[in-house]
Amino acid sequence: MSAALLFTVVWAMICNATLDLVQAGGSWSRIVSYELDETLGIFVLSSAVLWLLLLGLVALTGRIFLGAALLLGVTLALAYANYEKLRLRAEPVYPSDLAFAGQAGFLRDMVGLGPLLAVGVVALLGTGTLLLTGRVVAPHLPPIRRRMEPRAWRVWVVGRVAVLLAVGLGTAYLATFNAPGNVVKQSYVDAGAQWAFWSQRVNYLRHGVVAGLLYNLDVPAMQEPAGYSRETMTGLAERYGRVADRTNRGRDARLLEELNVVVVLSEAFSDPTIVPGVTLDEDPIPFTRRLMASTTSGSMLTQQVGGGTANMEFEAMTGLSLAQFQPQLNSPYPMLVAGTKAFPSAVRYFEALGKHSIAVHPYSPLMYKRDRVYPALGFDEFVHEKTMRFHDRVDRNDFISDASAFEEVRARLEKSDEPLFVNLVTMQNHYPNSRKYDDPVGVTGVSGDAAEQLGGYARGLSLSDAALRDFVRSLERSDEPTAVVVYGDHTPAFWPETSAFADHEELLRRTPFLLWSNVADLPAEELPVTSPEFFLPLLLDRLGVPLPPFYALLLQVHAEVPAMAQGEYHSAGGTVSGVDELGVRAQKLLADYRLAQYDLVAGNGYAEEELFSPGSAPEQRGQSR
Repeated sequence: MSAALLFTVVWAMICNATLDLVQAGGSWSRIVSYELDETLGIFVLSSAVLWLLLLGLVALTGRIFLGAALLLGVTLALAYANYEKLRLRAEPVYPSDLAFAGQAGFLRDMVGLGPLLAVGVVALLGTGTLLLTGRVVAPHLPPIRRRMEPRAWRVWVVGRVAVLLAVGLGTAYLATFNAPGNVVKQSYVDAGAQWAFWSQRVNYLRHGVVAGLLYNLDVPAMQEPAGYSRETMTGLAERYGRVADRTNRGRDARLLEELNVVVVLSEAFSDPTIVPGVTLDEDPIPFTRRLMASTTSGSMLTQQVGGGTANMEFEAMTGLSLAQFQPQLNSPYPMLVAGTKAFPSAVRYFEALGKHSIAVHPYSPLMYKRDRVYPALGFDEFVHEKTMRFHDRVDRNDFISDASAFEEVRARLEKSDEPLFVNLVTMQNHYPNSRKYDDPVGVTGVSGDAAEQLGGYARGLSLSDAALRDFVRSLERSDEPTAVVVYGDHTPAFWPETSAFADHEELLRRTPFLLWSNVADLPAEELPVTSPEFFLPLLLDRLGVPLPPFYALLLQVHAEVPAMAQGEYHSAGGTVSGVDELGVRAQKLLADYRLAQYDLVAGNGYAEEELFSPGSAPEQRGQSR
């Protein structure tokens, strides 16, 4: 019995070390110094968590080596997923990423069939070896037979059930890791854990995979701001209602009612020519560059390199910032929006103005739970890869082309008898980018796989640029008043494997965005680095149409803090600081913004109706719900 207990303890430690070793890229020296220096206590705690899970597996199966084999299989799968995500996106695996476990096609497209098969083979060999060892050891540990030893059998069954109940209770308590007073979290702190709220990657590398996963378990979206109450929110709504009233005087409300609004999230759209030391044989985005020079445009701040699509879309659709959430709420679509019936958003605001709303995404509707998220945001229709009328691909690209995606939107604009609000999320330039096209662009400044990836990516950009050109020209010929936002969600996922990432990570968190309309020449101005939550307020403001009070607040925030991420606030002058280093006015506006965001997503919605009511006097905006 003692030998079996010792084996489970050692095996849990081996699995924990495996997770951290793979995360460290196989560097034994790094992992040994890491675990045995300042964080030995954290390693022991994380091993204890895995030991608890192992006990549950043993109790469930009734076999020590079978339970150990199952834990090994989970360990290897998790280790590989975490390593690949860190490699491709410089971001670790989160508990919310379990939603992708069933997306086999997406995983294959991301990392390739070969690596997935290799991991499967290693997992099978490892688990098979364990099971074979169990068979060899079995004669020395004869199982308890019900017929021969009925009393011992009953004790064995009762013991297994008791262990399962204990493990279930322990697991349930671990799930409250982020609740105030959680003893396990405090034990990690006492062992030396120093949580980096600004970087989950740092948390995982500093404390290990298990600790990182625990830190990112369920957590309230936001902590309640000081002074939050019905009276506070009523006063805030009235204050920014007056700001909106002053702004809206003389503005064209009729244009806003008749206007089509199209928001285009262009997958991985960026400008690789800005990366120092990298040269392309041709400019992949000449039309986009000319269009940006003739209208309101700039650079968008991305949350990360190589990923974060749904997060950027969330900010653009809601006007809410991830920087104001708890750092563990790293994916609002599956973690926050999918569980609601109705979530505050621009979709609902535009629908109140009489627009029919359509979401277009040429991929699986299950990605980031969009099949549940889009109805919660208020979309009337969701058009995806199975329901699109246009779904051509280019050469060997498995993803639907941007040309087809734009054609889908154009056709729906022409067909509709009512104004539309359309949110298009493209897929053409999704990673991987190599071997997709017959004529990749020649590149210098990178080598090996990165050069192949960049060459294919640049060709994809040129196709996206041409598709945008054709879409804009079709709108120029149309008598349908239409305004467009176009932005890239992040730079491509191959950059973290290049020296450019280490030297220019800040630059690689910039993508182009532009605002354009066929009914008015928007100011030809380059805005400061901007976050997506400001796109729609900026568009309506530049068009000279009425704004709701929430957008009036956002515009004032943008004037002081045009871009933000966790612990990172950009001033209009380009400086980057923490919130405490900002000026008095910027801090006051951010405090108001935080109150509004809390009220909309985690509070009682005292001011939701007033904040999204356009154009009327405060006393006419309806009652708080």
